[in-house]
Amino acid sequence: MPEEEAGGESLIHVAISAEEVFQIGPLVVTNSMIGALLASAILLLATWYISRRGSALIPGRLQGVIELPIELLAGIISASTSRWRSYAALILCFFLMILVANWIGLLPGVGTVGINHVEEGHEVLVPIVRPASADLNFTLGLAIISVVMFIYWGIRAHGVGGYLRELMGEPLYLAPLIFPINVISELSRLISLSMRLFGNVFAGEVLLATMLALTTFAAFVYPLALFIPGLFVGLEILFGFVQALVFALLSLTYISTAIAEHHEPGDASDHGETDTAHSSHPPAAEAATT
Repeated sequence: MPEEEAGGESLIHVAISAEEVFQIGPLVVTNSMIGALLASAILLLATWYISRRGSALIPGRLQGVIELPIELLAGIISASTSRWRSYAALILCFFLMILVANWIGLLPGVGTVGINHVEEGHEVLVPIVRPASADLNFTLGLAIISVVMFIYWGIRAHGVGGYLRELMGEPLYLAPLIFPINVISELSRLISLSMRLFGNVFAGEVLLATMLALTTFAAFVYPLALFIPGLFVGLEILFGFVQALVFALLSLTYISTAIAEHHEPGDASDHGETDTAHSSHPPAAEAATT
């Protein structure tokens, strides 16, 4: 809901749902969709830069900045399970996409440049670009992918029977009670992943909009108030990184648990599947299994 001044004009405009910018036939393009496309374009440009101009021996400063978060997360992933190479790309994609989508909201013009619309007698500015993570549709889509993948890995690693046995629990005569609880617990991760990311990013967007509006209104009285939004921008940079890392690490934890939690005592090494990383990283694999 927009906050209003005494004169009735809108001071800030914050909408929970994505807002329509334009329409192409039956396709409605929202500002969150533009934000997601912009984040994808930035990632593609970064990939092109590293693949074309990157150096494996002596990386430049820009390449080092781009590779730093990737190397940080890759080190964590490689210590999860012996099959980390199979799902490392998915976890890295989660992290980078969410990180860039969060930080797009801090670019100049995002949320402040838009199209004026009249709603209920008030003129409202609809931003052309909005951070994709501030839209529940975006975070829910990522959460669905994460849930589907950890269920897939649980079934792939231990079969449909092993996965269902884990859901039914022990002893089997309690299965009618335990099975629905475990199913609800598995699906609840869908809500927790999507709502946590959406809530934190949306709250940050509201906070920045409020502080910018208040400091702009008071700038002529308190000149130092112009510097206050910079503090909140710095916090949002940190929170954007943390939220991307939390989503990626939770997805990693779910997949690692789905692979490990169904092991039988006499089970062979991952049902006969071999992985070169198991021999090349024995300390990491042992740490993850213990």
